[in-house]
Amino acid sequence: MKKSYSQYTAEDLTGLGLSVTMQLLFDQITAVDPSPWLLQTLAYNNALPTSTEKARSELLIMPVLVELKQRNTEKIAIFSGHQFDIDKKRGLKGFCDFLISNKYNAAFVESPVIAIVEAKKDQDLIDASPQCVAEMYAAQLFNQNHQDNIPRVYGAVTSGYEWLFLCLEGNQVGIDSSRYFIQNLPELLGVLQNIIDSLCPPPPR
Repeated sequence: MKKSYSQYTAEDLTGLGLSVTMQLLFDQITAVDPSPWLLQTLAYNNALPTSTEKARSELLIMPVLVELKQRNTEKIAIFSGHQFDIDKKRGLKGFCDFLISNKYNAAFVESPVIAIVEAKKDQDLIDASPQCVAEMYAAQLFNQNHQDNIPRVYGAVTSGYEWLFLCLEGNQVGIDSSRYFIQNLPELLGVLQNIIDSLCPPPPR
């Protein structure tokens, strides 16, 4: 029995009834220009030591997510370091680095649509993908248990500098055959915005 998301391996995903394939997830991306604030923040933060997971989370990943929130104020909520225990018997429990919900004003996690996992130092992103898939699967179960009709759950594994995206629909997991980089912020923000636009309701009028 697994103790937490972080202990999941590729072989364990079969036990969840999931089929995993590599595929192109985003064939058309509309680039999104980063704000001056994000450019300035990342330029400053990149000059600071980022050798630990905590540093990369605070200095590189969180500014990108704050930018995403600022662009989608009435669409999403971001939860950092959230305890997300869904099925302890199957090890679907533990801390999620980041969860994004499509309930913009939620005080607690509701309708998670994106799970983001930080890759450990010197770990390739693909090696961290089973943990991300396990969190995505838990998010899917959470949504089903709360009668949230969300067709897909997305995930991302990131070093802070490099991002790998995943998608879960039904029992099919797609791992993106492309990777995105913080050096190309317009493309990275474009992918994140594409996901938000596809899964989150328009803001109230």
